[in-house]
Amino acid sequence: MSTEGHFAVPLRPTATIPVGTAGILPTDAAALIRQRLGPILGPLAAHSRVRLTRLPEPGLLRPLVAQADVQLAGDRRVRAQVAAATMSELVGLLATRTIGQLHTYPGALAECLRERVIPPAPPSPPELLPPSVRRVARHKVCQQMAMTAAEAIVALEAMDYRFHLFRERYSRQDSIVIRSGPGSYRIIQARPNPIGLDVTSPPIVLAQSERRSVATARSRLDLTGAPVEIFTDKATGLLTALYARYDGHYGILCAEAAVKSARGSW
Repeated sequence: MSTEGHFAVPLRPTATIPVGTAGILPTDAAALIRQRLGPILGPLAAHSRVRLTRLPEPGLLRPLVAQADVQLAGDRRVRAQVAAATMSELVGLLATRTIGQLHTYPGALAECLRERVIPPAPPSPPELLPPSVRRVARHKVCQQMAMTAAEAIVALEAMDYRFHLFRERYSRQDSIVIRSGPGSYRIIQARPNPIGLDVTSPPIVLAQSERRSVATARSRLDLTGAPVEIFTDKATGLLTALYARYDGHYGILCAEAAVKSARGSW
């Protein structure tokens, strides 16, 4: 069913997609993005913006990162994020990923794309630098938003997150939802409580986070090269995620002890 008129926010006829850049990029990078994304969004395109970055860390095979953010009516947002080795590859990946993300709200797409089937694909994974040069580049304490598990899954998919930290509305448990496979999800809590999860579709596996130190979690990622390690920090008792960043380093995101209304995800 078309959502045109409900979710798409028309642009002025002369408006263009704002493109921010960071790092050394081709002079025509912004023009290439507008050229590819303009026809995707069509004449009734939602307000969009794109961020292009060339990461400065030497040794990365995919130093180019692009993030498209589409703002829809009713405070809805859709995000697409990709990484690539070349600008042409990056533009193509971003276009394909954006089409797939916007199929949730067909009215935000050009009419010729609304019925096209786009095979689902996971978010573009980050690329880690060798363990000897990795560092924790960011440490953020998150103010969790209260939501149901189903709402958390919607946010995970719409915003192209690899995981999503939230406070489960009914059990009041700090929780992280993560994909466990195509169309399946796992929710991790420090003290698992199934309240609010028994009627969720698709089915969700509830798991308990293991207690470990940040140093131990980092050692595990150094060894496995996995994109994220979710655990309960022994020092704080808080649900925590140590994750790989696109710059090849690590980031830490942890739940805040007090209940506030906001959101944090990567």
